[in-house]
Order: sequence, then structure tokens, then C-alpha cells
Amino acid sequence: MVKIHYITVFTLALLAGSGWYAGVSADRIGYGRNGVVEDVIDIHLADGEVVAVRDGRHVHREDLGLRENVLWKNARGHVGAVLTNRRLLAVSRTTPGWRSHTLRIEEADEDSPPEVLISDFLVMAVTPRRVILFDGLANAWATRDIPLHDSVSQVAIDNHVAVIVTEKRVYGVAVRRGRFVEQRFSSDESFISVTTRPHSITVRTNRQLLIFRSRSPFWERINLG
Repeated sequence: MVKIHYITVFTLALLAGSGWYAGVSADRIGYGRNGVVEDVIDIHLADGEVVAVRDGRHVHREDLGLRENVLWKNARGHVGAVLTNRRLLAVSRTTPGWRSHTLRIEEADEDSPPEVLISDFLVMAVTPRRVILFDGLANAWATRDIPLHDSVSQVAIDNHVAVIVTEKRVYGVAVRRGRFVEQRFSSDESFISVTTRPHSITVRTNRQLLIFRSRSPFWERINLG
């Protein structure tokens, strides 16, 4: 089960303004609105298909399968995405069309769908056992399985970076990197908070600060006294 660590008035207002569907938990953070990235994609639902309009002139269509239902859709900055009961669809400013990633059987439950976060360049779907990320600058998918006997505690996303915190680990991912960078917690270490900026993530525990940057291949560790 996902643990809710905090709900602030600011976070609730931000989520309400972003157009997220009501099933997304209030502690999921979707940042990346620094005022410099223009929204360039519109998504529309039609009879049996989803349609993306890019820059007001390029149209991308994707047919839905029989009994394939749309559960969530949103567009922001340079990316847009649609979640159905079968797959996650994504499009960016530079893709020639929709990109599709199939959900596993256990992820396709309409009563408990993956939670989706979106920033200006990234789309991330979170399930109890896996994270699926679309990189809107590389136009590529990245996935990371969550080990058994571990559970997601917190997720956050910003323009160029995203983070997944579990009970035992933290994973950072950045645009154009193509992989999740893992850092394990010690046995007596506990997560306290996460802060994101467009190009960096800071995770605080009771023992240290962990800093991940969009152009760095590792987590920087700063011990707390």
C-alpha cells in the first residue's frame, strides 16, 4: 500500500489545477511548471480512438481495442499521455505518433489502476510492483520493477527528473538517461522527505541527504551529524 506522508494546501491546489483524474493520491507530486515551457499538445477522445494535436497542426491518431477503456488522460508541456485498462500511451513534441507500453495483467485492474504523474517532459505510471516512465526528450520508455517485500512510500516528478522512494531504496531517473539509479537505505534508516527542482532531487532521511542531478550517474550522499 502507498503511504501518505503529507497533504498540503499547496499540493492540493496544484493537483486540482493540473487536470489529474480523481484516483491519483493527493501526496503524489507533479511539478515542472516553471513558467518557461509552453503547452504544445492537446488530447481528445473520439469514438474508438485517442487523438493528439501537436503544435496546433500535427495530428496523431491511435485506435483503441475492443473493450479498451480510457482511465486517465493529460497533456503538459511537451508530453501527453493516456492510460487505458490495457496500456499506457504517450506522445511528445517530436514523436511521429503515439508510443505504447502494455500493462501487465495485474496492472490492468480498472478498480485499482496505476497512478500517473506528468511534468513538462516526463510521464510516470506507478504500480505496487513496477514503475513505467516515458521520456519525452529521448522518446523512449524505461521501467523498473519494485522488489518483493518492498513497497512504494513516495513518488515525485519535475521537469527533467523523477524519484521513487520505497521502504528500503530510492530510485532516481532523469531525461535522456534511460535507466533508474538506485540507492539503498541502511537497515536503521528511515525516509523523511523529498524535494524536487527542475534538474535535481533531494531526499532526506534520518541519517543523510541524498542528492540526484539530471546530469549525474549517481546519488550524492551527505551525512547528517
